[in-house]
Amino acid sequence: MSVILRRERGDLLHRQLFLALREQIRRGVYREGDPIPNEDQLCQSFGVSRITVRRAVADLVEEGWLEKRLGRGTFVKQTAAKPQNRTGSTFTESLAKRSKQTKVTVLEVSKCSPPPLVAAAMGLAEDAQVMYASRLRSISGVPLLFIDSWVMPEYAGSIKNDTLERRSITEMLLSEGVRFRYVTEEISAVAADPHVAASLHVEVGSPLLCVARLVSKDVGKTVMYLMAYMTSERSRVVFSHEEQDLDRMYEAKLIHDIHGYGADQG
Repeated sequence: MSVILRRERGDLLHRQLFLALREQIRRGVYREGDPIPNEDQLCQSFGVSRITVRRAVADLVEEGWLEKRLGRGTFVKQTAAKPQNRTGSTFTESLAKRSKQTKVTVLEVSKCSPPPLVAAAMGLAEDAQVMYASRLRSISGVPLLFIDSWVMPEYAGSIKNDTLERRSITEMLLSEGVRFRYVTEEISAVAADPHVAASLHVEVGSPLLCVARLVSKDVGKTVMYLMAYMTSERSRVVFSHEEQDLDRMYEAKLIHDIHGYGADQG
């Protein structure tokens, strides 16, 4: 199978190859214990140099997807496609962990009227005033999440630039005793507008994942509406279930895949 990588995309070629091979492993094109094609075959199939192939394969080895066997080649690791066990951490603990792992750049904090779509979701008149916060989360300089949040004024007292750099809005609300009885999330595919595209370092119109979250204390008592934008090449949303909970959502994780992203192109 021949796949030509796109040099005009702005993503590094070895990163594109990393993602392409990882997806083939996930889909079972290469199963656990199978050898992957050698360097010459990968160069021909993807139209890239040996340096690009070596960097992509090295990243896959380091990430635990592949393993090298001396004198035999490179093989899919036995545990590569197996899901990770649940950590047992609470929702609040997972928020704190994410806050420590990522750097937050606060882009704007202001009082404003929400966009019509947001106002409708929050059950507000279009001229209602809420607290708006816009942030960018990144790791090692790689932008991962562009987040817009609209919070009802009565819950927004601690939302300031300096506090947002250290803690998420959800963390702050929970620590102040605000309890979330209803949380509705919707995941959709959207096209990057100029503002979001510039922040995430992608082209305008690029496909993005958007997670929209409506948080309420009770029926008709909205606390916050949030929209988080991410690229599928750097982030994944993973849901975990236990047997007795297969008919409802049990746990969701946001995973970022940035290994090798941002280095010189090979």
